[in-house]
Amino acid sequence: MTPAPHHHEYVIRVGYADTDQMGFVHHSRYLVYFESARTELLRTTGTSYRQWEERGVLLPLTGCSVDFIKAGRYDDVLAIRTRLESCSRLRVSFRYEVVQQESATLLATGATHHVFMTPDGKPTRAPADLLGLLAPFIPPTSSSQ
Repeated sequence: MTPAPHHHEYVIRVGYADTDQMGFVHHSRYLVYFESARTELLRTTGTSYRQWEERGVLLPLTGCSVDFIKAGRYDDVLAIRTRLESCSRLRVSFRYEVVQQESATLLATGATHHVFMTPDGKPTRAPADLLGLLAPFIPPTSSSQ
């Protein structure tokens, strides 16, 4: 994934608590970074996860992956680039790149997959107006269902 108008960039500095004994960003932190980046992407649309939930639309994770390329370290400034890989009324998938900002080194790539669900745990169709807010983050070559 290359930076494009269809992505959102979330910047974070690696804290000491984010690292393991070797001084590397602990592998579990990448999913936390992905969640924060996704949340901020939604915020840029003029809405938030909280507002989606208030409307009865939840986005539970149904799958995820992370490919580690190079280790991040304490105090690195990371840019997490997020875009939609696919989006339908039932499901949405996000892709991520984690880049060490100073050197522009790609550290990791990943994906998360979600289903739209009601608070009582039933799959639901996302409202068209909410899906419309995500449209700018879907590259033209992505599949929309």
